[in-house]
This record gives sequence, C-alpha cells and structure tokens, in this order.
Amino acid sequence: MDLQFLFKEPIKEMLELSPGYEDHSSDVWLVKTDNQEVVVRSSKMKEEPNNEFWWGCKKLFGIDPRQVYELEHVNNTLSKLTSIPIPRVIDKGRILKKEFVVVEKLKGQIVESFTDWPSSVLQSFGEDLAKIHRYKENFVGNPSGSYQVSLREFNQHLMDTVNELVSRFYYKEEKIKSMLPKINNLINGLPIPEYSTFVLVDMDPTQFLSDGREITGLVDTEAYVIAPRELDFIALEYVLDVKSGQAFKKGYERVMDIPDLAKCRMPYRYLYRLLAVQGSVDIDDWLGHKTLF
Repeated sequence: MDLQFLFKEPIKEMLELSPGYEDHSSDVWLVKTDNQEVVVRSSKMKEEPNNEFWWGCKKLFGIDPRQVYELEHVNNTLSKLTSIPIPRVIDKGRILKKEFVVVEKLKGQIVESFTDWPSSVLQSFGEDLAKIHRYKENFVGNPSGSYQVSLREFNQHLMDTVNELVSRFYYKEEKIKSMLPKINNLINGLPIPEYSTFVLVDMDPTQFLSDGREITGLVDTEAYVIAPRELDFIALEYVLDVKSGQAFKKGYERVMDIPDLAKCRMPYRYLYRLLAVQGSVDIDDWLGHKTLF
C-alpha cells in the first residue's frame, strides 16, 4: 500500500502491524519519516459490513468501520475524559472512498491479559473507565451523533436487532434460536436506561498498550459507541477473573457506583454472544459464565 500521499516528506520505512487478534477489520501500519514515527489506520472492509459483529454494531449503534475519520471525534473526546493516553489524530486522507487517518504512535506493547496486571494498575483502569462513564448522553448511537435512538426506544431497538441477528447469522443454530423468546421477554422487562455513555463494544486487553507498570494507551477505538454503561461490565466479566475484577471494582467505585446488572445481564450477554465479541463460544457456556459485578 502506497501511503506517501499522507505525508509531505518521504517515507523511509513502513511496517504492517497486527492488532493482536485474528479476523480484525483494520489495516494498521507503522510509518517512519526523517522527522516522525506515526501509525496509519484504515479499514479492510470495502463493502457494507456483513459479519455478526460489524453488521450488528451498525444496526444497533450506527457505526461503520470504513468511516475511520470518525476516530478524530472519538479519540479527541475520550482524551478529555480519561488519563489513559489516546492517540491523537494528526492527519487524514482518502483514496477514492477509502479513508485513512494518521495517529500518534504510543509507547508500550499490546496487552495479552488483564489478569496479569498488578492490582494498582487494575484499580487505575477501573478509575479511568469510571471517568469515561461520567460522560452522559440521552441517546444510543454513534459518538458523532449522526445516528441516534432515544433511550425510551432503545429496548425495542435492541429486541429488533437481536431478532434480526438470529435470523441472519444463527438460523441454523437451534440452541441460540430456542432461547430467543425468553430473551425477548427479558428485554421487554428492562427499564429504560438511565443514561448512555462511551462504551467499547469489543472490550478486550488487545485494545490496550502497557509497559508492564501502567496503561500506556488505548489504541483500538473503532468500536466505541454511545450506549448504556452496563454493556462495558458485561464485556469485562469475560476478560477479568475474580482477583482482577475486585481490583478493578475498587478503582471504579472511587469515582462512581457500579450499576446493578441483575436484570440486563442475560439479555446483554446474549447480544454480545450474537455479536461474537469473544468468538463462537457455546451459548450455554457463554450465558453461564461467572459473574463478577
């Protein structure tokens, strides 16, 4: 890929980077010139999103991984909310309809697991996430606000999305299909969300950088949406264990209380399994996973 159009000075070196997991939707390069070392991001997708995750995210929240210019708004806003370093968008450009952004290169290595972090780092992580969650909106949608569903309409919108995900991607999976009536009843019984905030749908350690002592970056922000904060806790239950969860909780509660997940845990877990946020896990194992919050 020729990225020279994004730079005024000649590119000296270019290295394609892996985000640390398979089936990712992003193209990422480390680019060096005489005077700077930066990261360029774009999307692998050319057509409309058509896998479980991105189709579902577009339907439910109005985000599209091809629209990488959106990262400028997302990253700039997040940087004001948290002390976790977020890469600043330095420049952007387009070839035909394909969007590219040039962002800061942050120090650190991709995090393999949250559970290996010291308690102090996990507490800091909890505190930082709570600071993000203090940001409040009155709609569910994308961070730019170009797609909005009112909080009052969200539960119906969630039910419609869940039903369509099953009919599109899981029509041959009887165990998942057979649970749908129960999930619809649970969604029907959900209260209207109190508010919405920034939520990372694909919350995973591989989105973060660390130097072993502290979090040095949150670099994969394409799947940030405006949604009920409870969704972040649903995702975290799959990537934390009891010990790390307690440390995270301690930090979070320095800033605000953790929400009650009792009513939403099952339908939100079902949604996240349909989105395959951690792959194709057996539905019984997924819904029966340990609870931490």
